[in-house]
Amino acid sequence: MQPIAPYTWSVDVAGERIALPVFEAGEDRAIALLMVIDRGLHFVERTGRALAEAFRPLAPEIVVGSATLGIPVAMEVSRALGLDQYVILQKSPKFHLSDALVEEVQSLTSRGRQRLLLDRQAIERLQGRRVVVVDDVIATGSSMAAAMRLVRRAGGDIRGIGSILTEGGLWRAALGRDGALLHRLGHIPQFRVTAAGAVPLPDTALEEAG
Repeated sequence: MQPIAPYTWSVDVAGERIALPVFEAGEDRAIALLMVIDRGLHFVERTGRALAEAFRPLAPEIVVGSATLGIPVAMEVSRALGLDQYVILQKSPKFHLSDALVEEVQSLTSRGRQRLLLDRQAIERLQGRRVVVVDDVIATGSSMAAAMRLVRRAGGDIRGIGSILTEGGLWRAALGRDGALLHRLGHIPQFRVTAAGAVPLPDTALEEAG
């Protein structure tokens, strides 16, 4: 991916303004990129606390996140909720996941189709428990939808889903009624590449965080 004008996009994330680098992403498309692992411990701790406060009335018993960028989000939300255990859905077929529960997913930021895998040993941590599912960014919604399918296959009771950011509006169709469970801390638009640089698509830039 190559940087493209306007080079940064400013967004409010739980009351703090941050600048995200803008990159050309192919097919006349550009994205404002949040790399949560590059933003430092304070950012992840602060956003984890903010999501945890949104989830607290739901009395969650366990948090689920997806590798890789959802891992620090799941850890900090769990910490802020006073929970010790959490579950991470993997994307690479590690040796101990040969009999894992699997769901396919298509991501905007990764080439080709991927898979989400749930270790069968984690099923007992989810079965019959109140669950919240978190990620760093929800764009197409396909990753979150796949994560929710895995949790429900394991018998988890999903009470809420959350992300630091939503991007565009494609996620609404992917999540359907489950979109009502969403708590997000900010929103970024989708961008179209023009001769003048990356231009936010108006119908994807008007959403408010909530």
